This record gives sequence, structure tokens and C-alpha cells, in this order.
Amino acid sequence: MARLIRLAHTVRHSPEEAASMVVIFGIAGSFALYFAFRESRTQRHLKRDGTLVRGHVVRHRIDSAGRDGTATFAVITFADAGGARHTFQAQASGVRHLPVGAEVPVRYLDRNPGVARIDLTGKKLANIAIPLLVGVLFFGGAVAVAVDQGHRSGPSHGR
Repeated sequence: MARLIRLAHTVRHSPEEAASMVVIFGIAGSFALYFAFRESRTQRHLKRDGTLVRGHVVRHRIDSAGRDGTATFAVITFADAGGARHTFQAQASGVRHLPVGAEVPVRYLDRNPGVARIDLTGKKLANIAIPLLVGVLFFGGAVAVAVDQGHRSGPSHGR
């Protein structure tokens, strides 16, 4: 993201290109903020109406994160109040302190056990903070491009 903002500042863009970049950055920022907001609502709903159970890390799923490396997600299984087993993947990557076989607190909705999250403060914060930060950065990029374009075009001097 920082590379995109630096690139936007160092490359001369036509007003149309700059406007397109502002729109794209704005849309990307909107999606990221939407996901942060949605996750916040889900967590609030789980805290209020969810059932707390013990789950187990059954495996780690490695996902390609582009050319910079990989992201590793914990896959968790738990039994609901009726004894049915459910499996889900952690929303945030990172498996430090979550080795395979580890027991973890899980909160889920009784009427929809597909809505489940690891009930650890760090994981809950990461699920909200990461998309929130990405959204803010994209909006910052949109503002930077818009301001930069405004400075380059200069004040109008005609009548």
C-alpha cells in the first residue's frame, strides 16, 4: 500500500488517471471498512448471543500471499450444544500460540453454528484492526492523490 502511495506521488498523472486512482482507492477503502464494520457487528452479536465452547486446532492452512510469502490460518473444530461437529478457519492469519492440537475458546451462534470465531482477544482485535487499517490506508491514498493532483494543477488564473 505504501508503495502505491509513493508511486502515486512520483508519477505524473493526467487528471483522468488521477480521478480513476481516487475512485479505485476509495472503493477499496470502502470495502475494507465494510469488512471491519461487519466483523465488529458479528463479534458484538457473538458476545451477546453466542455460546462459548472449547475447540481444537486440527490443522494449519497455508495460503499464498503473493510474491512476498504465505499466510497461515488455523483450522478449528468444535462441537455445538447438540454434539454436531463444525469446522471453520480463523479469520486472521498467524498461528503463533495455536499449534495443531491446541485447545482454543470458540464462540458460535446456536441457530447458525457456521458463524463462529476464536474467542481470544488478540484474534478478535486482528479481525477488526487489519481491515480497518487497510481501509484507512486506501482512503489516505485517495486523499493523497487528490491533494497532489490539486497542487499540480495549480490555482486558476483566468477570468
